[in-house]
Amino acid sequence: MPSNQRQLVVSAERCIGCRACAIVCPAGLITLRDTDRGRTVSFAAVCEEDCDLCVGACPTEAISLPPVTAVVSDGGTELTFKMQPCSECGAPVTTVEMLAWLRVAIPSEMQTDAEGQKWLDLCPRCRQQVEAQRVAREGVMIRWP
Repeated sequence: MPSNQRQLVVSAERCIGCRACAIVCPAGLITLRDTDRGRTVSFAAVCEEDCDLCVGACPTEAISLPPVTAVVSDGGTELTFKMQPCSECGAPVTTVEMLAWLRVAIPSEMQTDAEGQKWLDLCPRCRQQVEAQRVAREGVMIRWP
């Protein structure tokens, strides 16, 4: 067994399915599958990369990379999360767990706009539409350089 092998250990209790680890993994050892109803995050059992980007990117400290000290199963870890629907159109926004984490991490006064619209509950498309409607209503002129 090579000495640079480390076990990819994920805490199911801490993981919020945010995608940060999958985005930074240079070897593609962490993958995602999104559907309208859920997100599945798959973690390889062993990592041979000489990095810990996934550990550093995880906002909830759900990932660790201890040295492999015993035989590790080939299966790895797979976690599935329910998606939170957009309050306007019903499209998936993010995982329920990530939305709960954001509600704690972001100050409450920053979670709504001046009109009381809850931005965290909207998908990107609906956020753009709400903002475009506000700009049109207020007659705000935007100048590009």
